[in-house]
Amino acid sequence: MDFKIMGKTRLHIDGKDHDLGPAKHRGVLAMLLYYFPQSVQIDRIARVVWPGNAPDQVRSSLQPIISKLRAILAKSGTGASILKEGHAYRLVVEPPEAVDYYRFRKLADQGLVAAQAGDHRAAKELLRAALALWDGRPMQELEGNWADRCRDQMETFDRLPALYTLLDCQHRLGEHLEVMAEAGRLTATLAPDEAFAGLYMRSLDALGRYSAALHFYAAFCHRLFEHIGAEPGPQLRDLYRSILRKQNSTASSGVRPPHQIPLPARNFIGREELLAELDALLDGGGGRVVALHGMPSVGKSQLALKWAARRLGSFPDGNLYVELRGYSAGTPVAADDVLAFLLRSLGAERIPATGDERRLELRRIIGGRRLLILLDDAHESTQVRPVLAATPNCVTLITSRTRLFGLGVLDHVDLKPVPPLSSSESVSLLRKEIGRTRADEDPSAVRDLAGLVDGLPLGLRIIAQQVAHRPGTPIADLVEEFRGHDGLGVLGAVHDSDDASATLPVAFSWSFKYLPDDTAHVFRLLGLNPTTEFGVDVVSALLGEPAEVVGAHLGVLVRHNLLDHGTAPKRFRLHDTLHGFALLLVRRDEATDVRVSAMKRMLDWFLASSGVAAHELDPQTSPVPPLPGMSTTGVVLNGQAEALRWLGEERANLVAAVSLAVRHGFHDHAWRISANFHEAYDRSGYYEDVLVSHRVALKAATALRDPEAISGTHSNLGMVLYRLERYVEAREHFKTGAEIAERIGAQEIQLICSHNLASIHLALGEVSAAIELHRKTLEAVRASGYQDGEAYALNELGNAYRKAEQDDLALRCYYEALAIRRSIGHLRGVATTLTDLGTLHLERGGLEAALLHLREALTLHPVGGDRGRMSEALVALTEVEYNLGRFDDAIVHAESAAALCDAIGARERRGHALRLWGDALAAMGEADEAEERWRLAEEVLRESGSIGARGIGDHLAVRSRTRAPVPHPRSVAPHLGVSTSPEVIEQASQRGEIHTDR
Repeated sequence: MDFKIMGKTRLHIDGKDHDLGPAKHRGVLAMLLYYFPQSVQIDRIARVVWPGNAPDQVRSSLQPIISKLRAILAKSGTGASILKEGHAYRLVVEPPEAVDYYRFRKLADQGLVAAQAGDHRAAKELLRAALALWDGRPMQELEGNWADRCRDQMETFDRLPALYTLLDCQHRLGEHLEVMAEAGRLTATLAPDEAFAGLYMRSLDALGRYSAALHFYAAFCHRLFEHIGAEPGPQLRDLYRSILRKQNSTASSGVRPPHQIPLPARNFIGREELLAELDALLDGGGGRVVALHGMPSVGKSQLALKWAARRLGSFPDGNLYVELRGYSAGTPVAADDVLAFLLRSLGAERIPATGDERRLELRRIIGGRRLLILLDDAHESTQVRPVLAATPNCVTLITSRTRLFGLGVLDHVDLKPVPPLSSSESVSLLRKEIGRTRADEDPSAVRDLAGLVDGLPLGLRIIAQQVAHRPGTPIADLVEEFRGHDGLGVLGAVHDSDDASATLPVAFSWSFKYLPDDTAHVFRLLGLNPTTEFGVDVVSALLGEPAEVVGAHLGVLVRHNLLDHGTAPKRFRLHDTLHGFALLLVRRDEATDVRVSAMKRMLDWFLASSGVAAHELDPQTSPVPPLPGMSTTGVVLNGQAEALRWLGEERANLVAAVSLAVRHGFHDHAWRISANFHEAYDRSGYYEDVLVSHRVALKAATALRDPEAISGTHSNLGMVLYRLERYVEAREHFKTGAEIAERIGAQEIQLICSHNLASIHLALGEVSAAIELHRKTLEAVRASGYQDGEAYALNELGNAYRKAEQDDLALRCYYEALAIRRSIGHLRGVATTLTDLGTLHLERGGLEAALLHLREALTLHPVGGDRGRMSEALVALTEVEYNLGRFDDAIVHAESAAALCDAIGARERRGHALRLWGDALAAMGEADEAEERWRLAEEVLRESGSIGARGIGDHLAVRSRTRAPVPHPRSVAPHLGVSTSPEVIEQASQRGEIHTDR
């Protein structure tokens, strides 16, 4: 949450501007923010916002605006409010730092204190953060003398002093190039100011640009005299004389330090942490060496150039730059040739013949000189080690696409990886490249566009050129077009550039050409994997080689920064654009039969492994028919927990593999893989993923004309649509699946579809039809001897009886289902039935019995991995604990329930969890926190179309008007029925009223 007046008056929440109404509304709020935390007299507001009108005339206009602002603030959920204090209004905001002007002044004061204490690095960060809040002309909605005077004071007493202190700190830190640029701009645009003039001259002095400093001084003296009729003060005159003496000394000696390092790219974004780490080079004194490594085109060289540009003033004896051509066109430069180049650059009269002699001569010439050396694009450690031996007192930066482990182990060089830009940095760079005007047309599309290249600066600049060349095409259309390309798409389009080296394929190829042939083959095959992250096993399948062989190749790719370690052991990640490059290469360089064989081996492995996982999750269910002739055994898994972990790890690959298989004609693999992961991802709540996969799988089964595959996939599709509460669509799939299954005699699929059709009836409120169909299905499944199916039918029949308010029959069905599920060890089923039992006892007022069942359910749900039913159990348990007066426990479980519901998209259930959370807080006397939860609950329930939102909204409206501690907004009173204890349950079962395994 941010209230902003340093620019347009805004309320910024979660990355978006909150509507504050017309300009007059924003103007009133701007005044309250400017004076925050003080109150503002009504007469003053009237004079500023309605200039020329008497205060008495505008009071009737001000009051509705205050009311509207109060409503906006209340709706925003920020906790801010406007209080009336006599004849004044005061804005209340917590924390105060939420107001940008307040935060600016606090940060600026802290920066000034740090600068005075000599901590210039800390001061720089604080002042930069403060000045970053300044976003244009303050309080843009307000005009007139008062507003202009306020803006002048903010500029004179706030912004310019902070800016001067920042530039002074940067100068003391050696960032003379940046100081020169900013101080030069300010001296050209502001009235003559000796402070900024002095900074500009000091930066030129530090950079050795004595003539420029002297010329500026003469021009500044002329401007100052014309402006106020006076000469510069003694400090500026002393600085002038000092620079003049240096110029005379340099001219007489005839020695000019080398300055070879080029300037960085115009638009450089981010990397602040890495730049700070490089700054630490200077703190140790003496010679320090850092090797920056990273994948091709990630921005290693630009990072080195940026840091060098900021620190040139720290190296008065000059700087040297060598392009080593480790991974570019041509042959890498030999170490002895690098030594010769450095000797010539430093004015050596002769170049010794041998490398050893060159090292000694270079060391002698450098002596105690403080130089910065940039060795760009090193191929390997041996290419730079002789240079490091000859330059021990220098600060040296090395860039390389390879992890130079040898330098780290033997030469104590700091190896620093350079990662891709973050999402926000990518957006910032793209905005700079395409221009603010174009970027502001569709900020959301710009974010999507930046995401296409996963943080590669070169890729972002290529994208920016595509945008520039098509000014009439909306950016959103370009995003969709670029997404439609396979491989690198526009990033690899050489025909769009007049320089092939400015394309990603060429940049990547310079690294690729140094790979051993076998490793290059592995890299190409990685383009066939459905996504960018994978384990060793799938690469073994692609290659048809054991894991030990594959591991060695992957290690080489990691060392060359063409591959990264993944999120878990033995897993790896290929950058998105490198994956596209690998796909381009495999299509171009591998024979068709090689590609097809590799893809089949991979899909065989996905199919076999997903089948293993499906069997571990549900041993009672008939497996998907095996693929004839397939010999792959797949991954080895032991138990449900391991199966769920593996399926979660491989989710992106398995889902993508279904579409990949269909595109390449492997229809048998497609529907089978989709069927195998249905159970797991249904439990985990990944409904959208499964929906897409099952639709593709249905196309594959239809193409094969396999009726069993078609009917089973219709059943799976129907279940996903049922979970998404799209009941009419789900019913059609269940009907079709049942009809096909009946025709071919697939009894198990037919029974599943019948079960689910009954559940559709129940969801649509057709309770009698649901009960009748569930009874018929139960009879059929009992006749088949399929115990798991019988338990499922009993549980669903219990749900139908519960909906019909026939609780005794519902309890009987639940306990019979529970007994069967315990006997066959179906833990997920046990947890499901316990959840339904606990919820029914809660509804009947049997709080102790509900507590017993729900607690046991929550010990089993994590094992079964059913996140949807687990969220139901958590919400029900929260209500039980609330009704028992266990408010601390209720708060803990409500928080867990709300988070889980949010993760799986169960919006209405999340709203109920938030409501209960608020109830428990209110019961503990935390009225304000309770109101915050209720407001969020009302919003969530309203968006999900629940009638529960109305009661909470009415309650909040009353509370807003009266501010009284009214009761919590429960739609019903706490359950007061008789508790059903375990003893009572046991006695009932012995009498035959219910059946249980207790």
